[in-house]
Amino acid sequence: MAATRGRPTEFPIKKLIAIDGEILDAVEAFRAVHQPAMNQSEAFRHILREWLSDNGYLPG
Repeated sequence: MAATRGRPTEFPIKKLIAIDGEILDAVEAFRAVHQPAMNQSEAFRHILREWLSDNGYLPG
């Protein structure tokens, strides 16, 4: 694998996505009630991993 240029080794792949305000508002609402607190990137990873796992795309 190529050098990560300072990216965390835990998440070396960076992807840029576009979302609408409705999705961002929902993610922010999730972050507001989630403990311990998490940043936006962590919230998106958590939500995506949970959905993929619940729907059989990742091992549970």
